[in-house]
Amino acid sequence: MSDIPIGSPPVPPGRHAAPQGWYPDPVDQRRERYWDGWSWSRNTRESSQPYFPQDQFPQFPSHRPQHGQQHGHGGGQQGPDRPGGFQQPPYRPYPSGREPQASHQTAPAVTADGVPIAGWGWRFLAGILDLIVVFVVADIVSIPILIRMLQPLREYFDAVVEAAQRGTGTPPTLNPTDLLSSGDQILVTVITLVVGLGYFSLFWRFKAATLAQLLCGLKIVPVDDGHNDQLLSWQVVVVRALTWWVPIAVSNVLLIFAAINVLFPLSNVKRQAIHDLAARTQVVKIK
Repeated sequence: MSDIPIGSPPVPPGRHAAPQGWYPDPVDQRRERYWDGWSWSRNTRESSQPYFPQDQFPQFPSHRPQHGQQHGHGGGQQGPDRPGGFQQPPYRPYPSGREPQASHQTAPAVTADGVPIAGWGWRFLAGILDLIVVFVVADIVSIPILIRMLQPLREYFDAVVEAAQRGTGTPPTLNPTDLLSSGDQILVTVITLVVGLGYFSLFWRFKAATLAQLLCGLKIVPVDDGHNDQLLSWQVVVVRALTWWVPIAVSNVLLIFAAINVLFPLSNVKRQAIHDLAARTQVVKIK
């Protein structure tokens, strides 16, 4: 850190518009200094911006009054500089001439080891695509059961046509149990549950991502270990799959939990959903 007094460097352009954050150090342009919203602090760090030689920047005169200057109509003589001989260096802006923004406002969310965390939009898109894949596969497996609905539907359609021809009332609407028995409905639910658990568990175990997540450039990693290249354990993937898929596949009541789970990364510092918290994982963006 520099030993200059707090507040000694000049303020950045647009003093009252400059938010708190890291800006180019006016004393050492190879570093950045923290601006607390009103004055410079003593805290400095290595600059994230490329270094430009001093002669590439315009020079600005100091605006502080000189010692012994007269404020009347006559010009006063300039005395020696302030005690300690500290000269205020000019503030050197970026070459573009635009005022820099605080770096903490634009920095993307990353894991503890610096890997970018996947945005909510990418996760939502991958989730929708995965649901389509799982339900299509589950329906294909369930065709021998679902085909049983055709006969009740045909009989109902014939009854509606006959009622219209006779001018009588429309037959009562079919109930779910009129199409599939309770046993068949439970069997379809079990098939959907098993297909989903197998799909998510196997892909997360061996690819650290589902088909949709691979397409979107996402990867599942242990929390705070974005560079992990080891296979996720069976315990991790099973816990994650159960917490994610069971509320969606089993009951309409649990869909409320599923909705909260989907929105949870928006309010979580590490952008973890509930199934991430349960399995201690994070989703990172690798491409």
